[in-house]
Amino acid sequence: MSSPALHLRAPLLWLLLPMMAGLVAAQHWPLPASGPRPLLGLALGGVVAAVMTAHRLRPWCWRLSLASSMAVFGFLFLHLRFPYLHEWAGLPPREVTVVLEVKLVFPAAPGSRSLSGLATITDATADERLHGRRIYYSVIRRLGPLPLRSGTYRVQGVLEPLPAESAGFNDYLANVGVRQRLTRARILEVVATPGRFVRFCNAAERRLQDILGAGLADQPAARSLYRAMLLGEKAVLSPDQQNAFVRSGTFHIFSISGLHVAIISFALQMLLRWLRVPRRAAVIIALPLLWLYVQVTGGSSPAMRAFLMIACLLGAKVFRLPSNALAALAASALLTLLLDPLQLFGTGFQMSYAVVAALILMGTPLGEKWVARWKPFALLPPSSWRWWHHQVDEQGRETIRKLATGWTAFLASTPAGIGFFGLFSPGSLLANLVIIPLSNLIIRTGFMSLVIGLVGLTPLSALLNRVAALVIVFTDRLLQSGVALPGIFFTAEFRTPWLASLSLALMTATMLAGAAGRWARRYGAYWLPVIVLALLIIFGVKFG
Repeated sequence: MSSPALHLRAPLLWLLLPMMAGLVAAQHWPLPASGPRPLLGLALGGVVAAVMTAHRLRPWCWRLSLASSMAVFGFLFLHLRFPYLHEWAGLPPREVTVVLEVKLVFPAAPGSRSLSGLATITDATADERLHGRRIYYSVIRRLGPLPLRSGTYRVQGVLEPLPAESAGFNDYLANVGVRQRLTRARILEVVATPGRFVRFCNAAERRLQDILGAGLADQPAARSLYRAMLLGEKAVLSPDQQNAFVRSGTFHIFSISGLHVAIISFALQMLLRWLRVPRRAAVIIALPLLWLYVQVTGGSSPAMRAFLMIACLLGAKVFRLPSNALAALAASALLTLLLDPLQLFGTGFQMSYAVVAALILMGTPLGEKWVARWKPFALLPPSSWRWWHHQVDEQGRETIRKLATGWTAFLASTPAGIGFFGLFSPGSLLANLVIIPLSNLIIRTGFMSLVIGLVGLTPLSALLNRVAALVIVFTDRLLQSGVALPGIFFTAEFRTPWLASLSLALMTATMLAGAAGRWARRYGAYWLPVIVLALLIIFGVKFG
């Protein structure tokens, strides 16, 4: 699939989109009684048909065959990776003793009596059917050692099935493949401690926390926001801070995701360029360092998705492969789903890829179209411009591009805000235009502080932290007062829950259709996504 208007080619979309359709089908329907073999034969038959018709005069034949085989592959892939997804009805709650390999530890609020997270059962002598299953655990702090990421523990607790009609946090668990939860548990034995690399990451994270806290002992609120923005520690935010950022539609700046990874990647490349490292060598050095930053900050799924996209884009440029932002996005999404197909059903995956795709497909060309109309000094020849003429022209172009980006992000993210957070935030359009540049400044200052602190210049690092704290305090007060204004946000929800994911898919399809069909020529310029969003809000959303 390509966009003639943008000269974007992403052949992997012919694999990615049908595979996503197959994964969605597998999430809703179990394998047929005949088993996987007939479907596997059908998928292989589709591949053979695509190869045989690839050089014929009708390209739709091989494309249809390839898309059909990828859809069947996606259906089989999810069922074979997670064969228990449709097993909701199980045994009643019972006490069990199992061995868990901890995959994720959720940040706990200070003073919490329990610690929870996600794990995989590696040994269950009482019931071998539990072996290899993802599970949610909640262990009591005072009854044993605390679990660490990548550690293995023998745990005793009450195992109960997750409700099939799940909502809220249970819906999140269901989407990541959890069908049972282990509650009121205690760790009996540490089977294996985390490996050296995980211990290194934990120590490195503590070191980064100390660097970012230097000079901010008297500003705990600013320090908590600072660490949250650089290290993704959302648990340190106060309820008022969380509410302000959520209601303004800017809470995404606390997720170590595309924004953070892109800024850190850019900063690393600028640092290496300043050190006069050759371009190819700079990318080869920067990508492992970027991956290490992702791992030190917890190795979250959003961060890994962003890393894969940046790695695809930079790798293609360095090795002179034909590539563009849309192709890199498709490659990273395909790799992400091959590594963990259940990410497709997560809120983060759906929001991040929908918004980034919209920025590529609509935001960039819309910005260029608006910039083309920006002619503040049309009656003066450029050769006669003075310095302030150039400044007005340049700053105007930059502001227009930001407006186009903000408008596109608002259109793409509004369905997710309504469906996943129960909020319609018109104020997010203005808030992101103000908050994102401020957060960029804070993150870049924090990156400089980390680099300087790691080489031992603690006083200079503390000075940078104080500068960042001033910006943080200003940002926090701006949002706290801004969300109190009328019309900034409204409570809203879709009339049926499945409209949340469907609306995101519909908006993305609209962007693809608009870009591939030359926005200005066929689909009424850039009004098609606006019309689609308006119809969704009018007929599919209830407020209050």
